[in-house]
Amino acid sequence: MMDIKNVMSRFNKRHLPFFFLSVAVIIAGIFLVIKFTEPQQETSSSLSSETKQEDQNTPNSGSATTATSAPAPAAPTEIQQKALNLYEQGLKLYYNRQFSQALDLFNQALALDPNCYQAINGKGATYSFLGRYDEGITLIRHALELKPDFVYGHFNLGLANELAGRWNDAIDAYHSAISLDSKDVWSYYGIASIYGRQGNTDKVIEYLQQAINLQPDVKEVAKEEKDFNPVKNDPRFIALVK
Repeated sequence: MMDIKNVMSRFNKRHLPFFFLSVAVIIAGIFLVIKFTEPQQETSSSLSSETKQEDQNTPNSGSATTATSAPAPAAPTEIQQKALNLYEQGLKLYYNRQFSQALDLFNQALALDPNCYQAINGKGATYSFLGRYDEGITLIRHALELKPDFVYGHFNLGLANELAGRWNDAIDAYHSAISLDSKDVWSYYGIASIYGRQGNTDKVIEYLQQAINLQPDVKEVAKEEKDFNPVKNDPRFIALVK
């Protein structure tokens, strides 16, 4: 039987970087808005930032070639920003296992922005911890339809399937996360923990070693992980987490 407390601890460690990343993205978006709304000597000050960007990418009639740049990512709208703020508040509650309160905030975020894939993903993960596995997995899959390269979502899909005891699906999802981010520590750890419950020492060592290589303090988590009980007396495991 999976130890939910241990899995929750692993989840928290895995996702804290994403919280700070989301803040960084928001700040970057604000910077871009300021940048592209500054007055330009060559264009009328009444032009919107989008029009200015289009003008910059329009070929000049007298030029044989014109350099084009990739469009800057759009800053979130006011409504989208409010939804993201609610999502982040809900995520903090989720970290504290205040699931009902977290769900309320995720739902508030989705009422503002039904396509807020972060909130959809958070709601799905919360459902999974509440034992509503099928609903949770469906929501996380929907989040990934909206954002296929969302590493966080692939990890959550692995976690939800792991909680549901669907180990092969969980491993596949964790591998998807790793394929997008080869340094996704807790996806390696998730795979190792599943093989631990199966008593597959070779696979535990293979994946846990990769997690430890990326983040050495994983050793301390692994020492307390009940999923590794079937392999904890193996000399290789003992040496790995020493």
